[in-house]
Amino acid sequence: MDEIRKKVASLERSGWQIMFSWVKAHIGVHGNEIADKVVKEATRSTTTRYEYTRIPKSYLYHVAAEEAKQKWQAEWITSYKAAATKQYFPSLRDKLGTKLTLTTKLEAVLTGHGKTRAYLCRFNLRDDARCICGQNDQTMDHLLFHYENTNTQREVLKHQISQQRNSMEIKQELISKHTKVFCELIESTDFELLQQNEQ
Repeated sequence: MDEIRKKVASLERSGWQIMFSWVKAHIGVHGNEIADKVVKEATRSTTTRYEYTRIPKSYLYHVAAEEAKQKWQAEWITSYKAAATKQYFPSLRDKLGTKLTLTTKLEAVLTGHGKTRAYLCRFNLRDDARCICGQNDQTMDHLLFHYENTNTQREVLKHQISQQRNSMEIKQELISKHTKVFCELIESTDFELLQQNEQ
């Protein structure tokens, strides 16, 4: 294993980049035809050293998975998209480590694409963004953290989470430490009722 690592490190220092990609077999792809020929020669040879047998497949899968996660994380950080979701999952490892049963309401909250008045107003589907409570624009954050008429699950959350922390820290905790109560709060919120005009 150490010998292979040294060889890989040597190639990397020389500027080599090893990449894997799928190509359709037996259609005349030059590099693939050469690879097939070399493999067949190696399997027939009695002197070939089977170096690859020293590396368990599970290790290769683990290395490939880790590299994929690192690349995914780098793209996640640099992307200007999914700003609302990043508040709940700043790290993809947090997301991968969180078991959630996604519902329409939960997806709306985590993506910020719910049918709040502010969201609909943004796309000219409503004339105003004001919440029915009259206190502020009806954003998802307003409904979660400030809306006075939200049911008792919100009160449970308020007791469980320190009010001294910033909103991003709170959102991370909602997902990682208070998942059940947070999901109950979301599912108990009647978003359709919140769209109705005040009587």
